Order: sequence, then C-alpha cells, then structure tokens
Amino acid sequence: MLALALGTVVLASVVIMFACDSFEDASSYLGRNMPNGVKGATINAIGSSLPELLTATFLLFAFKDEDGFSGGVATCAGSAVFNAVIIPAVSVLAVMFVGVKQSDGTRKKVSFIELNKATVLRDGAFFVLAELALIYFLGDSVLMWWMGGALMGIYALYFGFLMWQFKTGRAVEDEDDDDDDDDDDEEQAPKWKQLLTFDFNGLFFGGEDFTTGRAWVVLSSATAVIGVACYGLSWAVVETAHVLDVPLYFTTVVLAAAATSVPDTVLSVKDALNGNYDDAVANAVGSNIFDICVALGLPLFAYGLIYGNIELAAEFGDGADVQILRIGLLVVTGIVLALFLIGKKIGKGKAIALFSIYLGWLGFILYRAVEVSASSDVASFVTHSLAHVTG
Repeated sequence: MLALALGTVVLASVVIMFACDSFEDASSYLGRNMPNGVKGATINAIGSSLPELLTATFLLFAFKDEDGFSGGVATCAGSAVFNAVIIPAVSVLAVMFVGVKQSDGTRKKVSFIELNKATVLRDGAFFVLAELALIYFLGDSVLMWWMGGALMGIYALYFGFLMWQFKTGRAVEDEDDDDDDDDDDEEQAPKWKQLLTFDFNGLFFGGEDFTTGRAWVVLSSATAVIGVACYGLSWAVVETAHVLDVPLYFTTVVLAAAATSVPDTVLSVKDALNGNYDDAVANAVGSNIFDICVALGLPLFAYGLIYGNIELAAEFGDGADVQILRIGLLVVTGIVLALFLIGKKIGKGKAIALFSIYLGWLGFILYRAVEVSASSDVASFVTHSLAHVTG
C-alpha cells in the first residue's frame, strides 16, 4: 500500500505540472494587460498555487476525520518553505548552466541573478504579515470562520497595493513577457501527446491563438484535471501517514508540499531563463502569500460557515508541532529575505546556502517524525501493558 501511495504522489505531481501549464497559459492570456511584476505576483502565483488550494480544501473537507486541517496547514507551510528556498536556488542554477535567452534567440550563461529590492521588500513584507496573522490565529484553541476571512483580507490588501502601484506607475515592469512562447506555433504535437500533457488548447482548438472564450474553456478543463490530481494526492498522503504511523502533517509537509510546488518551480525557472528575475522570485513569494491567505483562508472560511469552528485541541493534540512549523517558516523567511537583500547579486554561494536551509528543514521534519513515532510506540506499549495487567 505504501508503494501505491507514493506512486500516486509522483503521478499526481506530474499531472499537476502539465495541467498547471495549460492553466497558466490561459490565465496569462486573461491577465495579458497586467505588468510583469504585478502579473507574476498575482495571476502566475494564483495559477501555480491552485494545487495548494485544492489539496488543502480536500484535506479539510474530504478527510476531516484524519486531522485534515493540520494537513492543510502543513501542505502550505512546506510549500512555502520549498518556494522560498528551492525556487530561487534552482533559478540561479538554471541561468548558470542553461543560460538566459538573448534577443537573437541564443542563450548566454550568467553566474548570478539580480533582483529589484523594492519588489523583494514589498512581497516579503506582505508574506511576513500573513505568517504573523496565521501564527496568532493558531495560538488560539479555536479557529473561526472570520479568521479565514481575515487571511483573505490580507491577500485583498496585497492585491490592492499591487494595483495601486500599477496605476500610479510605481510597479516594476519588465520589457518582455510573452516573447518566450514565440516558438510554440511552429508545429503541433500529435493528439496523443497533447492528451498526455493536458494541452487543452491543442486538443480543443488546434493550438490556435487564444480568445477570451477559448481561454476560459482551457482554464476550466485544466482546473478539473488539477482537482482530480489533488484529490489523489490528498488520499496518498493520508494513506502514507497511516502506513508509517505518523501524524498527517509530517507526510503533507514533505510529500504534498513538494508535489504542489512543481508548477511554481517550473514557472519561475522559465521566467529566470528568459531574464525575468523579478517575476521568478515574485511568483515564488506571491505564491506563498496566496498559500497562507487563500489556500488556507478560503477553506477555513467555508468550513467555518458550513460546519462551525475548528477545535485545535481535537485537530492537533497540543498543537505544538504545527505551531513549530509556522514559526520555522517565519525564521526561514527572515533568513531568505536577508540573503536577498544583502548585496545586489544572488550567485552560487547564496544558492548553496538556500539548498542547505532546505536540507536542514527536511532534517528537522524527519527528526520530529521519528521522535513522534517513537513516543507513540512507547505510549501504545505502556497502554497495552497496563490493560494486560489490569485485565
């Protein structure tokens, strides 16, 4: 059963990656009039974070008897850490070994990327605000519907600030956005390949240029496929937790987080390879803001209105481990922002530091999982022994 569950995680991540590609093509067309810095932090971030939203929703509603909300928190926490450290590091390696696309179509290898610090400060500030709000809410014994609304309100504030920057001319704009797809129309892939890669524009419209109607059809189709994959992913992490006899948030913080972060990684690397460094990082950080404010906030808001409050004592036991995850994310965020803001360049040294942070994070999660599993075994042994003695 463990092999089946892990295989489902891998399959779901591949399906999510391809389906999100179609989703992002359609959403990019619908948001084509937005500047790059704003689009990367909103349209692209929402598109690539849809798996976190759907996975958190399924875990909360379909698996609510399996500590589903803790799984949703851990999915978004793990995904946020992955986005914050792995995506910038992989983007640096991509421009170093693959090269940045030039105006003549050639690629030039570079040893570092540069970011606009105003963009980093903007997105970092809202990300920290969202984290602090969630940490505060998790410190209570009960989660109520208005807390989900408050988290979504932070995202609305973030989006409003981006629109204000755009309208007042303060938004960071890159020169080109959609030039990187100029080779897409050279030849159409065969239908079987379009089906396997969920290329709905090719399947339904022969790869013709988007119209608003076509974009919505592709968007809806991709969303349906992503939804099926996320449900399978939710089942897989729940089953893995059962087999390994660990709390759900341990399997979600690693497996579900990595699987749902694939689209963010692919999109950001594409941006980096095309020289859109600010978009590459804005997508990663914007996705994190979306993960906390909407991917958790919206399910919490809906669940509270439908079923009532979520009792943290019932969901998390003493809640310590989930709270540690949130505080750990805040610490990681602070370190990553410092790396981004110190100096003008992000090169090989900082990339190695980012990878090291993630390895440390995984080591901590593994240590806690083993410790909790051992404690559970001891408690089970003591309980069984006492029952035997008293029986």
